[in-house]
Amino acid sequence: MAPLVIERRTAAHPEQAAGPGGVSDLLAAARHVAAWSGARAAAQDAGAADLRPDIQALARAGLLTAPLPATLGGLDLAHHPSTTGTVVTILSTLGAANLSLARLYEGHVNAVKLLVLYGSRAQLHGFADSLQDGGMYGVWGADGAAPAQLEGSAARLRLRGSKRYASGAGLLRGAVVPVRDLQGRQQLLLLDTAGEARADPGAWRMQGMRATQSGSYDLDGLAISESRFLGPPDSYRREPWFKGGIWRCAAAQLGAVERVVAELEDHLHAQRRLADPAQLKRLGRAMIAARSARYWVEDAAVRVEAQVEEPAARDAAVALAGMARLEVERCALDAMQLAQRSIGLALFDERHPLERVMRDLAVYLRQAAPDALLLECTQGLLRPEHR
Repeated sequence: MAPLVIERRTAAHPEQAAGPGGVSDLLAAARHVAAWSGARAAAQDAGAADLRPDIQALARAGLLTAPLPATLGGLDLAHHPSTTGTVVTILSTLGAANLSLARLYEGHVNAVKLLVLYGSRAQLHGFADSLQDGGMYGVWGADGAAPAQLEGSAARLRLRGSKRYASGAGLLRGAVVPVRDLQGRQQLLLLDTAGEARADPGAWRMQGMRATQSGSYDLDGLAISESRFLGPPDSYRREPWFKGGIWRCAAAQLGAVERVVAELEDHLHAQRRLADPAQLKRLGRAMIAARSARYWVEDAAVRVEAQVEEPAARDAAVALAGMARLEVERCALDAMQLAQRSIGLALFDERHPLERVMRDLAVYLRQAAPDALLLECTQGLLRPEHR
């Protein structure tokens, strides 16, 4: 199992981790930031701190610019099969330490991906400058009670509606936001969201993932020029990057699953119970779950980012990414149940290292219509003559 970063490690300030920019330096910086951020996670969960310093730490470590193309000062992360292993490692490392930070970083990588796919040359250069300046971005897809849409005329466009589950509301420099255009088509916009005037992080009242500030964002009356349009209409759902991109969320969740297994082993060792066959059996089953989850995520990442043109292979990549997401959920639920049975009541104490981790993971695992996703993925893998 991959080595885990856990919050009881002592870490210096993450500024000290920044290296000259190679992948090995980036991974070392990610481990350093994760350990430092993990030590802050309990205070963030309690509302005594927020993720701003952690975002700054990601920027200093070069993690915000790393997904940019090399021509714009990045490392091309998440755009080629050869780099997906690095992305999985970074997301799982952050997820093991502070799942809320991993969620924001996953959204940032997604935003960069969309800019690279659909952005104009001018948009890309302006975006790169913002990232070099420490800006972090997200993707806010879910509409609020009033759907997000453009109104007015081509000469004078304004937005109406809101977004919900807007991770990083009030924390991020900007966000990629799908809205309905004047013809009812889906149009991506690149919005500046710095500041808190339109953000309502208090709308996020979940038991876990509290530090993400995934509240609502009010778009009413916001003036928009066509320079904010990102790609042509209906680009957002283009595959394999829309549903196929779920591998990144699964990678962040994977880190928390591996954290559960590592903490369970530490607990049993501390209690001198690793010789107990029943306990060892539960630990072994949890290890299998974590390993299975990692294999599914790594395979899905390579398939999706291979960018194959052949329709059947592309559809299979999307289907396997969806199945990877479902498998990580199953493995996570298994590992958490095994940890609860092995550790017992002590695990529900707020002071236990796993209490917050498991609350965060339980919330992050939730997704809309998982049964429908499984049916869709299964159909996508059927042989052509059986469809």
